[in-house]
Amino acid sequence: MGLLLEKSSGLTLLELLLTVAILAVISGVGFGYYHNYTKSVQLEASFKTMVSDLKNAQNRAMTGEDGLKWGVHFANGTDDYYELFSTASNYASGTVKSAVYLPAGIAFSDPVESGSEDIIFNKINGTTTTADITVTAYGQSKTVNVSAVGSIY
Repeated sequence: MGLLLEKSSGLTLLELLLTVAILAVISGVGFGYYHNYTKSVQLEASFKTMVSDLKNAQNRAMTGEDGLKWGVHFANGTDDYYELFSTASNYASGTVKSAVYLPAGIAFSDPVESGSEDIIFNKINGTTTTADITVTAYGQSKTVNVSAVGSIY
């Protein structure tokens, strides 16, 4: 008489280890894409805020707010930041209205290290000198261009 062999419906250790390894690889790849995506979003958000603040300074100059010119001072140092200011002539004689520090991992590459740059918009017409400001993070960079006629792009 024959012996009946029972068929097991469980998993072997090899199958379990293989499944865990596949899930680990997929999770690692997914995390890498997510991490890069969040860095890209953070750079884009900082860039858009900077463009918005430049347009704010230009609008204040064009409306003649406080009867002064308005500008943005960009500083590339230990902590990269920029300041919105009003002035009769230049940044040194102006009044700082607000400051924005770039998030960790994001820095200016233009202006250069330990350098600064001022973009001052003239009253009423909003014109300025030509300038480029570049922010860099995680191997990516974005540049805002300001033309002499005041176009910001």
